[in-house]
Amino acid sequence: MATSSVEIRPPELSTARLVLAYVITGLATFMAGLDNLVVTTALPAIRASFEVGVSDLTWSVNAYTIAFSVFMLAAAALGDRYGRVLIFTVGIAVFGASSALVALAPTMLWFSLFRAVQGVGAAMIIPLAMTLLIGVVRQKERPIALGILGGINGLAIALGPFVGGWLVHSVDWHLIFWLNVPIAGVLVPLAALSFRGMARVERASIDVPGIVLLSLGLTGLLFGLLRSEDSGWPRADSGGLVVLGLALIAAFWQVESRLPAPMLPPRLLGSRGFRLSLATALLTSAGVFGAVFLMTQYLQVVLAYNPLRAGLATLPWTLVPLVAAPAAGILASRVGMKWPLVVGTALQAGALGWFALVLRSDVPYALLLPGLICAGLGMGVFFALITGQAIFFARPEDEGIASGVGNSVREIGVLLGVTVAATVFAWNDGDSSPAGFTAATPSTLLVTAGVVAAAVITAARTPNDSPLPTSIPEENR
Repeated sequence: MATSSVEIRPPELSTARLVLAYVITGLATFMAGLDNLVVTTALPAIRASFEVGVSDLTWSVNAYTIAFSVFMLAAAALGDRYGRVLIFTVGIAVFGASSALVALAPTMLWFSLFRAVQGVGAAMIIPLAMTLLIGVVRQKERPIALGILGGINGLAIALGPFVGGWLVHSVDWHLIFWLNVPIAGVLVPLAALSFRGMARVERASIDVPGIVLLSLGLTGLLFGLLRSEDSGWPRADSGGLVVLGLALIAAFWQVESRLPAPMLPPRLLGSRGFRLSLATALLTSAGVFGAVFLMTQYLQVVLAYNPLRAGLATLPWTLVPLVAAPAAGILASRVGMKWPLVVGTALQAGALGWFALVLRSDVPYALLLPGLICAGLGMGVFFALITGQAIFFARPEDEGIASGVGNSVREIGVLLGVTVAATVFAWNDGDSSPAGFTAATPSTLLVTAGVVAAAVITAARTPNDSPLPTSIPEENR
């Protein structure tokens, strides 16, 4: 992307402003990450409120997911053109306003549409929060900053179902969205004032053909994957959408390779380290969230846990990252991101394999606990470092796009993982009965463990980033 200036920070920042930068980016990331899955445990209450069927309800989740995934790269490109601070602040405002509209939605259709607008706001927040934060910390502190912010995002996503269930149980589902309004109202002026003067706007042209082609391609791909969860796989409608999406993405790449100022510079995907980091992100997200999709249901369908007890049972998986993520950032600042990510993905693969080994209709919780703790440790390391590793292989002017690509790939991995897990589950004669779940879940979890094991290999092949160099070796670009 052609630029006339690069975003830089002043030589010195006061401790107070640096702490405020952490608070602003961390709170905005937590707010957006939480709403990714916060409605999942509130769906029965929302369905009763609007008096709709299950299929209509599903799209309240899918609308957010598609908008979030599709708009992320466009948001990063807009940040490069108009300034990352501006787009980040606008994203917070859009997220807060749309949260109020979701809470006030008169029908399920409006609810889903406003959830999509929420997803657009989140797409402006997540990647730009990371690039803004690493722009105001010293080079040697970047892994720690990325560890903290990545851990916050992972924790928010993991806690979403639990928080949603608790709010519905204690108050009302509308509060899930009303809580975002005052938080966004405080963050907008804080972000605009606190980051002012820390960065100069990059002058870049807008790649309209690239944005349109990639947005349509990702929409087709994600819509097809989501349709396959409802209609089964392979089916003409879901499979056709996936093929169309992939064709549009291929056309996008052809267009990008010929433009003087593309949204996604070919040099970025030309980096071996960047490609391997994306592969690790895709495989880990697919395997882990495919397993989460099954495990959360297994606790309720087979072990007869109620939603609150199921949420409490998975707390080791969701809360351990709160400790593991900052620790991973500190470790990465000393040894680089590669080997912590290798260990993190290996822990998750081992945990899923353990679940496949011990699951039965009367499995005691004590047998699940070691796997939950290992999965939590691995997830904390993964969320803390994976996007930061991708950014490391990008030039300063490409960091926003690199962050957007990394986050988009993770979201695609989540949907792909759920689709694959559901398909393998069905192939093993699984159904919604306790007996069907007991019979099909272990073999499906073995497949998800194998997917994450493949991520261990890609993580081990990724070039390391320690000691922190002033430039990336040419062979790793």
